[in-house]
Amino acid sequence: MRPPSFFVLAVILILIVAVLLVRGTSRNPPRTTAKPPDPILRRPAVAGTFYPSDAGQLRSQLDTYLKRASAPKPAGELVALIVPHAGYVYSAPVAAYAYRQLQGKHYDTVVVIGPSHRVPFPGLALSEADSWSTPLGPVPVDRVACQALLKADPSAQLNEGAHAAEHSIEVQLPFLEVLLQDFKLLPVLMMDFSQQNCSAAAKALAGYARGRSVLLIASSDMSHYPSYDDAVRVDHEMLKAIKSMDAERVAAVSRELMGKGTPNLSTCLCGEGPVKTVLMAARLLGADKVSVLRYANSGDIRGSPRDRVVGYGALAIYGSKETPTVKRPTEHEAVNPAQQQRLLTVARAAIEAHVRAGQTLELEEKDPLLLRPAAAFVTLRQQGQLRGCIGSLQPDAPLVETVRRRAIHAAVEDPRFPPVSPAELPSLEIEISVLSPLRKVASAEEIDISKHGVVVESGSRRGVFLPQVAQETGWDRNTLLSHLCQDKAGLPPDAWKQAASLYVFTVQAFTSPAPEH
Repeated sequence: MRPPSFFVLAVILILIVAVLLVRGTSRNPPRTTAKPPDPILRRPAVAGTFYPSDAGQLRSQLDTYLKRASAPKPAGELVALIVPHAGYVYSAPVAAYAYRQLQGKHYDTVVVIGPSHRVPFPGLALSEADSWSTPLGPVPVDRVACQALLKADPSAQLNEGAHAAEHSIEVQLPFLEVLLQDFKLLPVLMMDFSQQNCSAAAKALAGYARGRSVLLIASSDMSHYPSYDDAVRVDHEMLKAIKSMDAERVAAVSRELMGKGTPNLSTCLCGEGPVKTVLMAARLLGADKVSVLRYANSGDIRGSPRDRVVGYGALAIYGSKETPTVKRPTEHEAVNPAQQQRLLTVARAAIEAHVRAGQTLELEEKDPLLLRPAAAFVTLRQQGQLRGCIGSLQPDAPLVETVRRRAIHAAVEDPRFPPVSPAELPSLEIEISVLSPLRKVASAEEIDISKHGVVVESGSRRGVFLPQVAQETGWDRNTLLSHLCQDKAGLPPDAWKQAASLYVFTVQAFTSPAPEH
């Protein structure tokens, strides 16, 4: 057998080298630099309809609106604004009064919370965009704040589709661009205005904003489509409720006004959820005062009809004192006898100051347990008969402040009774019920009416019974739930068996009898 020729050996050698090169290449591929994804830009959806699409014309209009708006002295440190979001010809002359508060100020982040008018979704919808543009240029989105909110509130989601055609946030940006030179935007949309959703969002936003340079803005118009005079009446009732800084009162007044049958009234506050969320977040950040800067409605525009109007309000929310460091609420922290007496004293003193002199009781509190956020009800009785009962279900303010506010509300704002008169003060019995956090139950079988208070919720309707109701009436569970749905929430009596949500809580209740005289 002849040895292989030189040519054959050369071919074999070339093949071996080629195989080695291929193996080496597969083990060590050439380095490549990955191209970063293109930035996502949210383009304006309503420029040219709600406001001018020409930058020069837009800036000129904004300058005119701002020059015409007066700028009253701020009532403290600005924490939040409430502004309308209709077309500029209607809403901008009102919104300018709120935005004048921003002249000479700087914020790292501006959170704008608006209602979704078109796209339904649960929880909160955050933007996936890296920036939002208007005719005045792009505004960067605060991605750090966005991630923090996604982490803090499980209901928050990235949903760019909800933002694509929505105007309630976009129309605020040109004002911000003119007045603030360097800021980032956190756009948040809501369609679920339930107290649970608003409270969760408020806690998440306050948690991020605390210690940072952050401004909160709620975007909302007011009454929709009543006559001019009806709008003025309805809107001033809503403004009064907002000034109370009580989110649950805002919801209650809205339900009450909608139930009165005002012709053509379709809503009292189209951004009720954003307004409630900002009120709760602002209170957690130490805000304690709301100023109404301007009110008008579309009927005030020359040539506009007055038989169907939309209302607009500009409000500023201020803090006059530093936020105390507070403990978070738990079910296991009981109020001791000395703290109970302190709260009862505050409740009685607050009622007397308001009823006798129209004054607000000043508080100086150092007890950390009484400074923790907690929900509470204040119940008033005369000779054993109910005289008023109002409370909160969400821990959106320090316990001592909650008791002070609810005591006054129970005395003069319970719609079932006339306001307490000075002559009645000596005979008032006061009961305070401090609530545990709400817990959702899967079925009525989980409810123990001997110890549980119950909340029923369906859409915007909500009703609550304290545990004392079952004890005082002797109702069984099914009867209590039927009365709760029908009497307190305005729902069918069997709604608790259908799609309504049920929540339970426990209370620590303590009473102060009427003073001896």
